[in-house]
Amino acid sequence: MPVNPLELHRAYKRLFETGDGQTVMNDLEKRGCFLRSTFSTDHGRTQFNEGRRSLILHVKHMLDETNFIQKENKQ
Repeated sequence: MPVNPLELHRAYKRLFETGDGQTVMNDLEKRGCFLRSTFSTDHGRTQFNEGRRSLILHVKHMLDETNFIQKENKQ
């Protein structure tokens, strides 16, 4: 079942605005190499770390108020 992109943005926002959501985001940022290099000398580890980081960037994109407002104004 397709989800309206604007409703999906709102769902992300509601979820991560809670105290638990903030706790989870802090944990994801630490585990997802958000504020540190993803480079590793171990074979394949850099790609693995980049995958984790990519997911954090997607969540951050979904939470960005400017993306939320732009989609709302287009409807």
